[in-house]
Amino acid sequence: MAQDTTDILRNAWATYYETLENLRALQESTPRFLNEPDNRAKAYHALLEAQAMAYRLAVPTRTQHPLIHKNTWFADVFTLGGNSPDFTYGSMFLDGARDYRITGRFGEQKMIIFQGYSHLLGHRDSKMLGNFDFSEFELADDGSFEVIMSATEREGNWIPLDAGSDLNFFFMRRAVDDWNRDLGDIRIEALEPSEDYQELNMERQAERILLAADVMTYLVEQWNVGIYDLYLKTNQGQANRLTVVGGETIAEDRMGSPSTYYMFGVWRLEDDEAMIIEYAAPDAAYWSFQLFDVWCKSLDFVNYQTDVNMHRGVVDADGRIRYVLSFDDPGVANWLDPRGRSEGTLVGRNYLAKQAPDNPVVKVVRASEVMNHLPGDTRRVSPAERRQALAYRRESYLRMTDETR
Repeated sequence: MAQDTTDILRNAWATYYETLENLRALQESTPRFLNEPDNRAKAYHALLEAQAMAYRLAVPTRTQHPLIHKNTWFADVFTLGGNSPDFTYGSMFLDGARDYRITGRFGEQKMIIFQGYSHLLGHRDSKMLGNFDFSEFELADDGSFEVIMSATEREGNWIPLDAGSDLNFFFMRRAVDDWNRDLGDIRIEALEPSEDYQELNMERQAERILLAADVMTYLVEQWNVGIYDLYLKTNQGQANRLTVVGGETIAEDRMGSPSTYYMFGVWRLEDDEAMIIEYAAPDAAYWSFQLFDVWCKSLDFVNYQTDVNMHRGVVDADGRIRYVLSFDDPGVANWLDPRGRSEGTLVGRNYLAKQAPDNPVVKVVRASEVMNHLPGDTRRVSPAERRQALAYRRESYLRMTDETR
């Protein structure tokens, strides 16, 4: 009997590694892997990252003593799916048979949003439970709040759980526009904690291994490979275009946020080219624009200006914002640094916007002629000012995340 039970673990383990090999083959079958040798190293990086994230999401979670895990999408360590440097992300796993309480304080955050699913990403029965904007909850005068999460409806601030699932999955987005803002705080607790997680049970551990395989499949198929394909499809197969997409259209299958309008696109540039992206500055609680690689991994935003947001960006006098994506620094405030990559993905975010923005105007020009295509009053940045801004960026981000490097 003991041997038969051990085989459950071994079979789950074999399934996991068979899944991993299938996903490696999937990555290697893409044109961006086959035709572009420069993309291959990061493909394997992304596959390792998907494994680490799958473990983090599927294996150690405990619903009887839950935590808001803030290191699943974090800094430049876990960036698969395109994390924003301005967001504090968190993941929670809750049993629909229990009741939980969220408490915290808003601080100077632009938003707090919880997005819930009945099961973890990749599970065959996973469905979206809702999207919950904390600014719509009742807040105390100091911005503090208390929210109940349960399958049974409660009066006041309440978020529903699926009673039939013992592993409800919730994803938290908290955003600031300046990394030196007051981040507030947030925590979760079970109202009646218990000790029923069967850590020594081989059948339960085998279930977690198989769940990790499902999550890994989701991450690679839907994010690592699928997001690039989605962005091209959204733009009729053409690079160097951007289309506005409501987040609710990708909330169910790719965990996009229903609270934002995205701007999706793929860029491809020759060495002597630059891209100018222009649109009306949005009326939104939070907005930004960011670069990613072809595997939908964020570029190094700790040390380089690979994103521009509503605080760091400059809106021109005509109310429009213009970014310049180029290999060399053109000396303008809204430069997007692709870190030497000739191809990648790019995303604009417009959270809690009052209306959908127009599709951005994208123009590819000679890099030497960029200034001929920008307003005369475009904010210029000297090399010394750029160095100062990058040093401030790094120190601010390390302070916000309490990282030392």
